[in-house]
Amino acid sequence: MKPMKKTQTQFLELLRAGLWGVPVNPENFKPDSVDWKTVLRIAREQTMLVVVADGIETLPKESWPEKDFMMKLAMMRLRTEYVHRLLNLTIAQIVNALDAEGIHSVLLKGQGIAQNYLRPESRACGDIDLYTGNRGYQRAFDIIESLNEEQVRKKPVESEHHMHTSLNGVEVEIHRYASFLHGTRLNENFHKWTQENIDDLFGSDKLGIWDNDGTAVFLPPATFNALFVLHHAVRHMTLEGVGLRQICDWTMFLHKSHAQVDVEVLGRKLKELQMVRIWQEFGRLAVNFLGLPVEELPLAPKDIAPTRKTYMLLRHIFISGNFGRFDVNRLDDSEEPLIVKRWHIFIFLPKRLVKLFGLFPGYVMAFMWYWFTSTVVRLTRKYFRRSK
Repeated sequence: MKPMKKTQTQFLELLRAGLWGVPVNPENFKPDSVDWKTVLRIAREQTMLVVVADGIETLPKESWPEKDFMMKLAMMRLRTEYVHRLLNLTIAQIVNALDAEGIHSVLLKGQGIAQNYLRPESRACGDIDLYTGNRGYQRAFDIIESLNEEQVRKKPVESEHHMHTSLNGVEVEIHRYASFLHGTRLNENFHKWTQENIDDLFGSDKLGIWDNDGTAVFLPPATFNALFVLHHAVRHMTLEGVGLRQICDWTMFLHKSHAQVDVEVLGRKLKELQMVRIWQEFGRLAVNFLGLPVEELPLAPKDIAPTRKTYMLLRHIFISGNFGRFDVNRLDDSEEPLIVKRWHIFIFLPKRLVKLFGLFPGYVMAFMWYWFTSTVVRLTRKYFRRSK
C-alpha cells in the first residue's frame, strides 16, 4: 500500500478537526512544515474548504497559514454562509407553495444532510433535490414556475428520474424517482423500497422533519437515508468521480442518526442491492480517516482496520475530487449532442471502471453492462425513431 502524502495527511487531520470540533495536534503544523497552498488546494477540490478552515482555527495563531490565505478563507466562509441562507429560504418558499396545493415533498440530501454537521453553514452547498413521486411530479414543477417566472429557467432539463430547473438563482431538481440503479431488477427493488419508505409515509410522523426557520421540511427515514446517501456517492463515483464531501455527508448522518437505523432491514437491503462490500469499505474509510466512532457505524465489519481497498478508494477520491471535476481525464461535454456525449463517455468511462474494478468487481461489471445496454437503447430511441 502506498503511503499517503504528507499534505493529504495534514488535510485529513484538519478536516476531522472541522467535522468534530476536536483540536488538531500543533506538532503536525509547525511553521514552515506545512505546504498550505497544496493542503488548501486539496480542500477546495474536495469542496471541504470551510470545514477545513474551521479545523485551522483550532491551531495556535502562529501556526495559521499566511494572511492572504486566511483572507481568502474568510471570504469563502461568508459566501458559503450566504448561499446557505439563500437555499434555506428557497426551500421554504417551494415547500410552503407545494403544501398549499396539497403536494407532499421530501428533501433529499443537501440542506437536510447539512443539519448533521457541527456547523451546518460550513458545508459546501449544492442544489435542492425534492422528491414528490410520480403523483405530484408535473404539478410541482408548474407551481415552482409560477413562483417567479422571471427567475425560473424556461426550458427545464428532464432526465430519467428528475426535472431540473432553477429558482432565485438556485438549482432545483424535482424527483419522481429518488435514484436509478444499474439494472431493471435492482431498480424495481429500489423504487419499491422508496415507495414504502417515502410515498406511503407522506403525511405521517415516520418521516424525519427539519424545522427550517418555521417551515417543516420532511426528510427520508433514517434506515432509507443511511443507504441512499451512500448509494448517491457510489453512483457518482462509478460514473464520473466523487469527493469527500459526499462521504462526509454520509459520515455525519450516521453520527447523528445511527440509533434510528433498523440494522436488520439495512443489512437485507444492502444484500439485495449488491452493496455489502461497498458499505464495509466506505465504513472503514469513515472510521479510520474521517473520525466516525466505530460504534456509530451500523453493520461495521469485524476487522475495522483499513484494507488495501480502503487505501485504493481514498486515492481514487483524492484524484477525482468533487464529482470527478479534478480528474485530468474527465471530459466536459455538457453542451454536446447526446450521441457525442455518449461517445466521449464510452471512451472515458472504461478507463475509470478498470481502476474501480479492483475495488468492487461485481458492482462495476453490473454497472458496465447496464450502462452499455442503456446507451444502445437511448441512442436507438432518439435517432432511429427520428429517421423514420
